[in-house]
Amino acid sequence: MRHDRRALLVLFCTALAALTVDQLTKLAITSSIPVDDPIPDHVFIAFGHVSNDNIIFGIPAPFWLEVSMPVALVIGVLAAYFWKGPFKGRATNLAVGLFVGGTLGNWIDRLRFGWVTDFVDVRIVRDIKWFTFNLADVFILAAIIICVVALFRLWSPKDARSP
Repeated sequence: MRHDRRALLVLFCTALAALTVDQLTKLAITSSIPVDDPIPDHVFIAFGHVSNDNIIFGIPAPFWLEVSMPVALVIGVLAAYFWKGPFKGRATNLAVGLFVGGTLGNWIDRLRFGWVTDFVDVRIVRDIKWFTFNLADVFILAAIIICVVALFRLWSPKDARSP
């Protein structure tokens, strides 16, 4: 049972840390950069302030879906987690924590403002850029990558067994 408590502690602390860092960075951006302030086009990575009222990759969706989908995803992931775990491997607990914290970070923005604050702008080449994103998006993507790596057992057996 001790391993289960430590696993839950890793998940909870990771989720709380991801949520806190996400919200603090968004607060810093919203209080220091005006919305839609032009982002320099001559740099590889820049910080701006964009109000994103779409879902992933700029896909438009009704507001009810934007608010309910994250809740359904978090409930689904946590239900699967508790049905199959909690896991003894740090990687899975870390990934679930990152996913929950990142998803809740964007969900809180939607409830408070009706949109998500994005601020990292990455230019691939001069006229081609990636979607503007935030740290919650980074945490969610990292969670997915960790889960895929763990799923295909690319993680070392030692990491998969340790709490």
